[in-house]
Amino acid sequence: MIFWLRRGIASPLNFACLLCGFLVFPFVVKWTDAFSIARIDANSPEHTPAFLKFAAILLLFEWTWFFIAWVGICKYGKVSFRQLIGGKWNRSSEIFRDLGLGLLTFAILLMTGAFLQQLLARFQNDSTVMRSMSPQNSVEATAFMALALTAGFVEEFVFRGYLQAQFTAITGNVVVASILQLLLFIQGHYFQGLLRLIPVGVIGLLLTLVALWRKSLKPGIIGHALGDGLGSILFLLKRL
Repeated sequence: MIFWLRRGIASPLNFACLLCGFLVFPFVVKWTDAFSIARIDANSPEHTPAFLKFAAILLLFEWTWFFIAWVGICKYGKVSFRQLIGGKWNRSSEIFRDLGLGLLTFAILLMTGAFLQQLLARFQNDSTVMRSMSPQNSVEATAFMALALTAGFVEEFVFRGYLQAQFTAITGNVVVASILQLLLFIQGHYFQGLLRLIPVGVIGLLLTLVALWRKSLKPGIIGHALGDGLGSILFLLKRL
């Protein structure tokens, strides 16, 4: 087993630490009652403190996952951070290309999410809960924007970058690697409810296909961050 794990882009110990980080996540969330926000009315004065607690705990875990993955690739030296995200921009045309692909990815994710939301709406009975987890004022919108930008960058780097490359190196099969990292990606969103894991899985698959097609994480990072942050962006724009 250790022999196979040593094929990866990070050490077996680093890989195990990251997997432990994923496994610990739901227990810490339960222990801290991070999602108490789901039980608080959106108009309650207790909503903002609970929302900030929710955002802070998610931010802590996201950046912890990033740090573990970043240290792993830096220490092992098989692939650099720059290589993992798709290299650097050498010309302005490359920047505009990735921005365009990122916006296209965002549009596809938005349409796919809207379609699945309509398709699954009849089976969902948690609209009040989801509303309570949406930003209700500028403070919450700003916190959620920070969370969205973090998720766009960190989740693409960790799942479509580190884990995709790690599982590909270990198994020698891109399809198997994609399935394994998608399963971990879905597991990390369990708090949204079982039914909502369906669109999470589909969106994760689309982001995986974009990363594999372009051999770069940049379009996915842009599309993911915009998709997660759309609600906050619209909220803040209304108040300009």
